Amino acid sequence: MSDSLKVLIVDDEKILRENLELLLSSFNSYHTYQAKNGYQALEIMQKYPVDLVLLDVNMPGISGIDLLKLMRREGLSTPVVLMTSYPTLDLTVEALRYGASDFLIKPFTSQQLYETLERFKTKKKLEAQKDYQDLLRLLKQKTREQALLFTVSDRLTSCGSLSQLYREIVRLSLEFTHSEEGVLYLLDLEKGLLLPEVWEGFPERPPHLPYESSDPISKSVRESLPYLIPAHEKEKALLVHPFQIKGENLGALALCRKSSFSKDDLFCTSLILERAAPLVENFILHESIILNLHDALRALVKALEAKDPYTKEHSERVTEYALLLAQEMGLSPEEIESLRFAGHLHDVGKVGIADAILLKPGRLTPQEYEIIKQHPVIGAEIVGHISLLQEEARIIRYHHERFDGKGYPEGLKGEEIPLLARILAVADAYDAMTSRRPYRPSLSPERAYKEILRCSGTQFDPEVVKIFKYVWQVYLRREEENGFRETAA
Repeated sequence: MSDSLKVLIVDDEKILRENLELLLSSFNSYHTYQAKNGYQALEIMQKYPVDLVLLDVNMPGISGIDLLKLMRREGLSTPVVLMTSYPTLDLTVEALRYGASDFLIKPFTSQQLYETLERFKTKKKLEAQKDYQDLLRLLKQKTREQALLFTVSDRLTSCGSLSQLYREIVRLSLEFTHSEEGVLYLLDLEKGLLLPEVWEGFPERPPHLPYESSDPISKSVRESLPYLIPAHEKEKALLVHPFQIKGENLGALALCRKSSFSKDDLFCTSLILERAAPLVENFILHESIILNLHDALRALVKALEAKDPYTKEHSERVTEYALLLAQEMGLSPEEIESLRFAGHLHDVGKVGIADAILLKPGRLTPQEYEIIKQHPVIGAEIVGHISLLQEEARIIRYHHERFDGKGYPEGLKGEEIPLLARILAVADAYDAMTSRRPYRPSLSPERAYKEILRCSGTQFDPEVVKIFKYVWQVYLRREEENGFRETAA
């Protein structure tokens, strides 16, 4: 027992303390003490010789960092390994300042615990030697890498779209390498080009690069090798790292700065791209599924419009008008894509309406009109069965609601109606008025425009109408006057 290493386990969770004690006993040559809080740990260290403390960071009462500070104030120089689920750079810096020896990131394996203890044993042997400073630098590097890994994983997994994920890859790379410019190129094999997808720091869009050219970025992709080109006179340093998914080239990340890059910078970019690869793959698969579903449903809408010459290309025009409004309102790319999808499919529910009503040449009876009013509900049910399209289903369901609450199917009022549905309602009404119907001729663009303005605050959201007024005057009126709508005549 005298040769055994005496380890104090400090954690408020009894199960974890007992599991650690069990693991240590399986390693042999370890004797353990347990403490459920900082005060009990101090008492044990004052009574018994302790070689190493395994210390949980987050504990009620006195935290692990506070206990570490208190130990040093009390003159206790016992080495401490901190156990935490959330490593950060601030935590690492503070822990090292007060003499923490190592970190264990929860949940850790028995092998990781064993390796930590082995490092501690090795460190004890080296303490009297000059190599101790090298070991300390290694520890700082290790904790920095762990903090980097946590930050990168957290920020990448929080991205809600592929475009957002690409932007975050570039931003993280710029941040951790202190670079001044960064660009993510994606490979288009059909065109034989590397196309800039996301960039920051450049005064203008970076150029397209031929895949077979001799520039370092193209070579990096072809050879699947990174490049570090040092700064030279007025030329900035360049770091290029190929971006791959399961061994297949997707593109390359290129960074520039005034000072030359190091192997640490290469490690950072490698880690970022490695963590991003499976997330990009998932988004690409998701978008592929969505596009296939969209194509199938669009074919259904096209078949529906083919039966009715008066609504030919109606969905295309409505979508185009709605997107003009959304872009002018500064909506996010994700919202614009949802609106694009819903615009193309907003009338898909009419497949559930009998042709005798849908194609009736005269005006509908009140009973027939009630049946027609069910098409947003039917459309939302068709799209809503696909779990990936819940937002699009809501837009379709509510695009015939009125701002004053007198619309259908649920009589929602004001901001109870989803914003994208309010936008689609204006676009749909404008196209309906400027399209010829069996029971009435089309209105002129000018008359339809005035009708939209007249119904602001009653049928339509005033804020959306305000944007429509600008869009119509800047875009639609000119296009209408130039024969943009052949079917309106």
